[in-house]
Amino acid sequence: MYAVSQAVDLDELVRMALDALRERICVLDRAGTIVLTNQAWRQSAREIDASPIGCAVGVNFLNACRAAGSLAERAIEAATGIETVLRGAVPEFSLDYLSRSFSRKAWFQLRARPLRRGGGGAIILHSEITRQVLLAEKLRRTKRQCDLLLENPVDVVTVLDANGQIRYQSPLSEGVLGNRPEELVGRPIIDFVHPDDADRVRGLLRDCLRYPHLKHPCEYRFRKRNGSWRSLESIGRKLLSHPEGEIILNSRDITARKLAEKKLLEKEASLACRCGDLEALAARLFREREEERRRVAAELNGQLGQRLASVSLQAAQIGARPAAPADSNSLQTCIAGLHRELDHLGRALYPPLLDHFGLAVALRDYCAEFTRKEGIPVNYIHRGISTCLPAHTAAALYRVAEEALAIVSKHVRPQRVWVTLSRAATGIRLAIRDDGADFDPVMVGPAWDLSIVELRERLRDVKGSLIVRSRRSGGREIVALAPLR
Repeated sequence: MYAVSQAVDLDELVRMALDALRERICVLDRAGTIVLTNQAWRQSAREIDASPIGCAVGVNFLNACRAAGSLAERAIEAATGIETVLRGAVPEFSLDYLSRSFSRKAWFQLRARPLRRGGGGAIILHSEITRQVLLAEKLRRTKRQCDLLLENPVDVVTVLDANGQIRYQSPLSEGVLGNRPEELVGRPIIDFVHPDDADRVRGLLRDCLRYPHLKHPCEYRFRKRNGSWRSLESIGRKLLSHPEGEIILNSRDITARKLAEKKLLEKEASLACRCGDLEALAARLFREREEERRRVAAELNGQLGQRLASVSLQAAQIGARPAAPADSNSLQTCIAGLHRELDHLGRALYPPLLDHFGLAVALRDYCAEFTRKEGIPVNYIHRGISTCLPAHTAAALYRVAEEALAIVSKHVRPQRVWVTLSRAATGIRLAIRDDGADFDPVMVGPAWDLSIVELRERLRDVKGSLIVRSRRSGGREIVALAPLR
């Protein structure tokens, strides 16, 4: 009595265990009749009509599958496979199929295994594998896309081991490098790298192994089958999924870009050379013009001045005679006026004070003359300026002051101007500041820009520099710096 109760309890425990499983399970006897089902199987039978898995206890499962025919996909194939398991011909049978009995497409897997007991039979496990099938399909699509990328990529893909041996080469290498993949696989990449770039590639491999989480760029030349060289740009990184130290290189052919860069650099060098020649020519023209002014001014103040003095003396002698005093006075007045004009012209060409008394005195005289002519007061200050300045530097700063004051008078018309000449740590500093109203240089036109360019070119001849800035309190300040060398 106890054994019977224990057996009943055991069967109940088995049923409870089967009902707790998510898989749909049924047990067949040797003839294929269903002798036991679990809760999941019975629930599925209620949800899916006319399906072989909807068979209840006492129904021959094989006959139900064959009778389903077109009602269930691959049902006859399932019956045949299960029958082979019942006969002991195979140790297991498995079948995946698509079911359209649901409102959605669902994939299932049916597995049949023999029962290890005297009466024989089989156990049928039926589970939904829709998620696994969709993941597998997604994986296949991803693999196809990766294959397409490897077959038609923009970059050449190379996989190296830790020693630089080529383990894999993408098919694009033949079109880009002229080498078939099988010609590269198994050989060190250094064998194809230009000797001058070999250390660079070795450094790339070391960095990839030393810093596996970073991407490392490198440019080098790669030898083609015909012996020519192609410039490659590679991005290398360590494959973290390969602990043995494999490195992947994504390489791009940049030969055309390198050739374009080389031509551009050559053109830039040629342009820089021409600019240097133009700067030298401009400096030469400024110097020659200054020397010509100096020569003409010397002639006006020297030979022509002496001749005018001689003519004036002769006119005075003629005037002493009683015959023509009126004509003599008129002649002397004309000669005196001509002398003043020649003196003014000579000082405009090149001020003699610059050679005799230095830059500070020459600027003081010019500022006073500017005030008389333009009616704009100029406050002139000079500090620590020696009379023994280099001639070219003194002439350049004098012309900068002259042209800067002309710019201020023409474009600004201020109430007052300040001119400061001082000694700086690096040379001579000349500052011209005004209190005029602000204006837009664009509205003034190109005359302002050309004037500033001329000032810069004058200072370039003596290795100087020019700064033009607006002041918060109003007006502008033009600062010229010239070294003492």
